[in-house]
Amino acid sequence: MSVCVNNSHTFEYGVTTIGQLRVETSEPEEKTARHRPVTKVFVGDEPVTPTDRFWNSLYVRYGFSKSIFSYFSHEEVFQRIAEKSPHERMRYCIERDRKSGRARILGISNPKRAVVAHDELKDLLARYEGQKTTYHDGVVESHHMPRTGSNRFRISGDDFAHRFVLRTPVDGFGLPNIYLSLLREVCSNGMIGYAKAFRSEISLGRGDDSPVYSLVRALDGFNNDEGYAALRQRFESATTSWASVHETMSLYNLLAKLVGGRQVNHEVRGHDGADVRGSKDGTPLLKAFHQMTGDVSRIYGLANLDALSAKRQRTLPVQCKVYDLVNFATEVATHHAKTDGARRLQAWLGTLISREYDMEGTTDNYSDFQDFFVTGSESRQTLDDRSIRN
Repeated sequence: MSVCVNNSHTFEYGVTTIGQLRVETSEPEEKTARHRPVTKVFVGDEPVTPTDRFWNSLYVRYGFSKSIFSYFSHEEVFQRIAEKSPHERMRYCIERDRKSGRARILGISNPKRAVVAHDELKDLLARYEGQKTTYHDGVVESHHMPRTGSNRFRISGDDFAHRFVLRTPVDGFGLPNIYLSLLREVCSNGMIGYAKAFRSEISLGRGDDSPVYSLVRALDGFNNDEGYAALRQRFESATTSWASVHETMSLYNLLAKLVGGRQVNHEVRGHDGADVRGSKDGTPLLKAFHQMTGDVSRIYGLANLDALSAKRQRTLPVQCKVYDLVNFATEVATHHAKTDGARRLQAWLGTLISREYDMEGTTDNYSDFQDFFVTGSESRQTLDDRSIRN
């Protein structure tokens, strides 16, 4: 077993078989539930907390799904797989919190494939001056400038610069990915193209190969002129496209979920100075959103916009451009959201810009766009509680 350390976590890597795993379950909250929830997984004699990443990687590794536990116990499933493949081994990664001592099992992977150990990655990112380096659930994310320079440009009066984001799993589940990114300099908002169209995958080779060399090549020579040109074109088009009710409701529903799920930092305040979580629906943040889009229900005389079909929602405009939706989402993701919430917002943005807007090119007039939508964005210190301090 090997161990690598940062200031807040340690990561332990080892090899075992699925037949050696044991689980501890609890009573389901609903009496009609078809299987008992797992509270602990025993690796050897040590109980650790399973993560979603552990279960997803286990399903991928052995080719089954969660539904099988509705009919068979975990012990039975694990033993049957072990009987059919007695020599098949798996590498696991355990994350330990240095303060609380809590141990969680992250992804499992094939031991014959290379894995980027956290200590090696931390040293590499320090050498390449990775910015906004964060860790969350087995994945390290860092922001970088292309080696050819920032390549600044302007869109509708706003200054942008090229960036790219390296997302590297340190538990061996999945490969590192590079995503194109743009930095809106007036407010330091970063937009990450979390979509297949703006993603590049880095191959690491076999288990006896050093994965660091693959990452070094990527960091040394990454440039994607065609990708950045496509990203700029989508932003330019966003400035001349009215946002549709469908696009607006999509972002609103996501914001409401993030507020309800406490994925927005408690310091976030609305224009009236009230805490964004001061009421059960987080009205200050959502109020700022409605100030930008207009009262859509009142505009179209509907108490419930869900009464409109999705096709109809795509043809009705609101009082802002798609560019405003993009800036609002990046502002919340960059300055106010916690790690998981920020990634969900960036994923929404990646999906939005990688396809044609509902009302693409419906206006040919550029207008002035707000720098900030939520009070205090310009002074918020971001990512403090999720940074990896080198």
